[in-house]
Amino acid sequence: MSYKSLLLLLDDGKSNADRVNAAIEIAKSHEAHLTAVALESLKPQYMIATDDAKVKTECICMANSLVDEFKRHVNHAGISFDAFTISGNADATASKMAHFGRNADLIILPQPGQDSRNYSQMLAFSEEVMLYSGRPILFIPYIGAKRVSFQKAMISYDGTPAATRAIHDAIPLLRRLDLSTILVVESRKQLENKSDVQTDALSLHLDRHGVNNQVSRVSPGSSLVPVVIHNELVNRDIDLLIVGGYGTPSLRQKIFGSVTRKLLETMLVPVLMAH
Repeated sequence: MSYKSLLLLLDDGKSNADRVNAAIEIAKSHEAHLTAVALESLKPQYMIATDDAKVKTECICMANSLVDEFKRHVNHAGISFDAFTISGNADATASKMAHFGRNADLIILPQPGQDSRNYSQMLAFSEEVMLYSGRPILFIPYIGAKRVSFQKAMISYDGTPAATRAIHDAIPLLRRLDLSTILVVESRKQLENKSDVQTDALSLHLDRHGVNNQVSRVSPGSSLVPVVIHNELVNRDIDLLIVGGYGTPSLRQKIFGSVTRKLLETMLVPVLMAH
């Protein structure tokens, strides 16, 4: 089981180099084709122009420059690749990205950086792609990734369909890692529901797929769930987090709600999410 088609978004953010390197690493290990795209709707971080016509010109120039730079960088990587720009305004480029993403095994995006001038656009863009591509998304933190070649993953598991979808979409990655920890945060709400999330069955299922894994159940005490997850990431030296993305098209504001949104806002490591 391998990924064979990857779709990567390029931008001028801090994480772009790590994002490209992560995409190349995955493409090599999976013998996958890598497609990189740049949006003509994204504004350069250090844009000089102010009037609409010149702003549009600078955006298009940046998109073309990102594609050219990517081609030069990946040309000697020994992988199959192509790259192009996506034209249109913010809504159009998000819709087109979701459309292109339907034929990818994995989409690689930047974490929406709160200090970026494109933050609102990229948050909406990420929601659109997740909701309408039907594909898993690997978010790379805007501060970069501590290890581009992932070694240890943590699965934030609560038994929901979204978490289950994310796990199964991540299996091609998980099979290649040293260890994957299935983390169950036993919150008061979950304990009161007394629902069987079948954690041991999940562990056995991953065993059958060749995923080396272990189960860890923790009590949050008075801490919020995102805090518990972050602590576990640090304590276990994790470099990849698997979580479910929640929400529906009619409740778009919840796609990155509560725990999921907090994790994305304070990402310490790359996060693979599926909806």
